Amino acid sequence: MSTRRETDTFEFTPPDFERLAGYLHHLTEAGSGWINLLPGVKTENEAVPTTAGAGLFALFGNRQAPVSMCTLMPASVVKQAAEGVTVGILHPTGAKSIARLAAAGVNLPPGWVVRQDHARRGLVVRAERGADNSGIIEWAVKAGGALCREEMTGQWQAVVYLP
Repeated sequence: MSTRRETDTFEFTPPDFERLAGYLHHLTEAGSGWINLLPGVKTENEAVPTTAGAGLFALFGNRQAPVSMCTLMPASVVKQAAEGVTVGILHPTGAKSIARLAAAGVNLPPGWVVRQDHARRGLVVRAERGADNSGIIEWAVKAGGALCREEMTGQWQAVVYLP
């Protein structure tokens, strides 16, 4: 028996994170669900948002897609007292991406912890418990943009997987 989650997909332009922050608050309260963030990229003189499928196929293929995909996932209800939101970024730049981000001026906020920085599995960080939702989203967008290898349009796509 498969369960199908309800989703909401929409585009946004940073720094307009109000709708996303509301969703992240809702997911954090529920301790369930996640949000994927995908940058819009230019292809053949046309602005096209990336799709979630391209990022997922990169996990199984021999070559990483040139576009980053950020995932925001709240701690489960059981872990909320000790953990903050997890930010994962699947990206094409290889290991040691945290150093590349710092060189690009995208520093890890105080209290955040690197959980993984792997060439194939990407970067995973945990935000400090109680971190501002808009700040988490802003960092994810800046980091995802800095690790993207394609020319971006400035638009982003959010896919919210509701509890």
